[in-house]
Amino acid sequence: MTTFFRSRERERGLAFGTPAVRFVCIVVAALYATMPIAAQSPASQQATPPGWVFTPSIGVAEVFDNNVLLSTEGSDGPSDFLATVSPRAALGFRGRYSTFQLDYLSAYQLYQQLSELNALDQRLNTSYRQLLTPRVSLVARNSLSKSPTTDALDLPGVVFRRQGVTMDDFRGGIEARLTEHTTLRSDYTFQWLKFDDDDVQSPIDALERGGLAHGVATEVDHVLSPRLSLGARHEMRHATVDNEPDFGVQSAMGTAAWRIDRRLTLSGGAGYAWLATNGPTASDSAPTFQVDLNRSGSRLGWNVGYRRSFLPSVGFGGTFQNQEFQAGAFGPITRRLDWGASTSVLDADPLTGGARGLRSIFARSSVRYLATRWMRIEGYYVAVFQDTGRTGGKINRSRVGFQVVTTTRTRIR
Repeated sequence: MTTFFRSRERERGLAFGTPAVRFVCIVVAALYATMPIAAQSPASQQATPPGWVFTPSIGVAEVFDNNVLLSTEGSDGPSDFLATVSPRAALGFRGRYSTFQLDYLSAYQLYQQLSELNALDQRLNTSYRQLLTPRVSLVARNSLSKSPTTDALDLPGVVFRRQGVTMDDFRGGIEARLTEHTTLRSDYTFQWLKFDDDDVQSPIDALERGGLAHGVATEVDHVLSPRLSLGARHEMRHATVDNEPDFGVQSAMGTAAWRIDRRLTLSGGAGYAWLATNGPTASDSAPTFQVDLNRSGSRLGWNVGYRRSFLPSVGFGGTFQNQEFQAGAFGPITRRLDWGASTSVLDADPLTGGARGLRSIFARSSVRYLATRWMRIEGYYVAVFQDTGRTGGKINRSRVGFQVVTTTRTRIR
């Protein structure tokens, strides 16, 4: 669950005029700042050479947001244009036994009319891999983010609202090749979530609670043939949520992956999950399963998946049974033009008596054009929908934008 975030910082209002004028001004400034370096650099898609590589980039966009305040249906929430300026810097290292990657991305959101809502979105991702022996590797990765709205988090059980949120997600462990056909992966996970303190009232009680969850997951895979592999996975998690009793979740699952042909793969698993808590729900259990179908190709790639499980939720202030459906497709149109689209539907059903479920839908699509080796142009559409199961509890938000991104790559040594 791969997931980035923004701090709700107040910025000054824009001094630009119309959206078109200020977008052109920002694009010209960005191109002027990056062109001399980029013109001397290789394309960003090239393989990372050994040693240290520094990759700066900057993107500017003009976006229309139809629900700036994440208001519920029928409340006539305001819409507005905004310009975003997104500087980014990546630092990578590739050696004989280790690799390291650090990636920082920020987005300054500058509204045309509602300048008091100007904000800064920040994301920092790091990853590290160290080969300890020819068969054992140490791996670690961390994602830290700050966001001015909660709909930026693809997390089940979090209500959409304009409230700042900070999240950290860490995973670290080992990957070992036990035999020629058997691999072992075990890692420790830690997730922390905190909502900013403000006067914004949640449409549902206890949906702004922060907390932390941590645990250990272990997985074994064995290749039976070039087409079929079998495995098992066990996971333990313990969660602490503000003003709620601690609780733990365990799950055990058998897994399988079958390569139907050269490009099509079917994978899945089935098992059982157990919940233990000090709260009103003393214990509970339920089947857990997942299935994924993936196709890769030079012209078209796509994937569909479904999973059901117990998950700890800081948003609900407890644990819920989660069902998730996701699908995506991508592919090139020409040598310089490509497209992509994805959607996911999350259903979260709390295990506490009397609480109502939460349905969240995310949809994204984009078309990208590689204008030069150092600049790409992108048009995109992002939509989110949420239903809290209460009267007036539906939230719709759509954003459509146009973006120009320039990038370069510099080898330090």
